[in-house]
Amino acid sequence: MVKDYERNAKYFFSENGFGLLGFNVLMGTLLSLVPRPSLLIFSLFMLVTAIEVTIAWIWWKKGMEIVRFNSLTAFLMFSTFGVFLVFPLLRISNGMFFWVVLAFYLFIAFYSLYKRELVFQAFHKPKGSKLYISIIVILFIFLIVGALSFRYGQEMVILAMMNDHQGAFFISVFLYFIGLFVTFISTSLLKKPSEIKRK
Repeated sequence: MVKDYERNAKYFFSENGFGLLGFNVLMGTLLSLVPRPSLLIFSLFMLVTAIEVTIAWIWWKKGMEIVRFNSLTAFLMFSTFGVFLVFPLLRISNGMFFWVVLAFYLFIAFYSLYKRELVFQAFHKPKGSKLYISIIVILFIFLIVGALSFRYGQEMVILAMMNDHQGAFFISVFLYFIGLFVTFISTSLLKKPSEIKRK
């Protein structure tokens, strides 16, 4: 249990503060390179990271309960990861397709917030949950597609059949759907510990 007088940077980064900063910097750096390097996108990701770490620091200094602090910072981390993942497809989209891609992401984000209790229960009590089964199936599909997308010996099974433009589009679409998935399940982290204990 961290005492009030120990609410300093050392203990902040020993909890989820370091995870939030490190994960955002790592993923933001990698995803700013897809489909091509962009200093502007990298700078935007780092600005978002700085804002989120500042918010987490304020929560920390105000004495937020540790379990709640860790769950909320984990939510920030994974929901932001979801945003970072959809950016490659947004970057190569234009016209009506761009707005469709953006609108579908926003729909999933708001729908998952609306259904956050259902998402939480799928993980908290997975037995008999259709949503939990769907999540496992989707994960399996991602694993299969991912395995086929990357090295098979010295060849790329899927990417080997595409030119550079098609490959960039395929990777961006693949990351986009992973981003939707991460965004959807991240809302389970919004559950308050006190609400879990009462159930």
